[in-house]
Amino acid sequence: MTDADPNHDDYEALRRSRPDLFVNPPGGHVQILPEFPDEHGPYGIRYRDPYVTVVRDPVRFPDGRTGGYLRILHTSGSAGAAVLPVRDGRVVLIRHFRHATRRWHWEIPRGFCDPGETPEQNARRELAEELGGGLHRIEHIGRLHTDTGLYGGVVDLFWAAVGEPTRPTGHEGINDILTLDLPALTAMLERGEITDSFTLAALLHAQARGLAPYG
Repeated sequence: MTDADPNHDDYEALRRSRPDLFVNPPGGHVQILPEFPDEHGPYGIRYRDPYVTVVRDPVRFPDGRTGGYLRILHTSGSAGAAVLPVRDGRVVLIRHFRHATRRWHWEIPRGFCDPGETPEQNARRELAEELGGGLHRIEHIGRLHTDTGLYGGVVDLFWAAVGEPTRPTGHEGINDILTLDLPALTAMLERGEITDSFTLAALLHAQARGLAPYG
């Protein structure tokens, strides 16, 4: 997609199909305009694949200026799910390589929803794909906006009681799996070794609900 072809028709189709993404609440700092201004373009959908859609909205800023504001939406309509796996009261973390940071991260299983897939179905699938070992119980514990300055989607968070992981490392960029009791988990947090926002949010919700490893 080029600056000469901003795909306005697709943008308008998105606006019609997902009006919740284009609301202008009272007092909102930045207002989405109903039409594209002649200046400061391009506007519209700038990139789309099966996972993310990047849009540049036509907006009016508080001082009256018009221009574009970039955000990332999730093509399926759901940002997916993340699930905190616990085995015998211990948290299971995977060491996953992430292209965006070019680093390895200790984190919980997560992923995008497939079309038509519910967040819980997504969570169950991610557990099976990244850990294996069986699922005994799953519970919805909260929701997360990962970056309110850029991403328009919300992620559903789950807690799950799981069996012993059986998925070999090396699958989907995973090279290690840890099972941690609460003191070991706390030590990793204190050393700054867990920085993934999905993992931190899920741990906070589990603690608030008194779920293992906190309960």
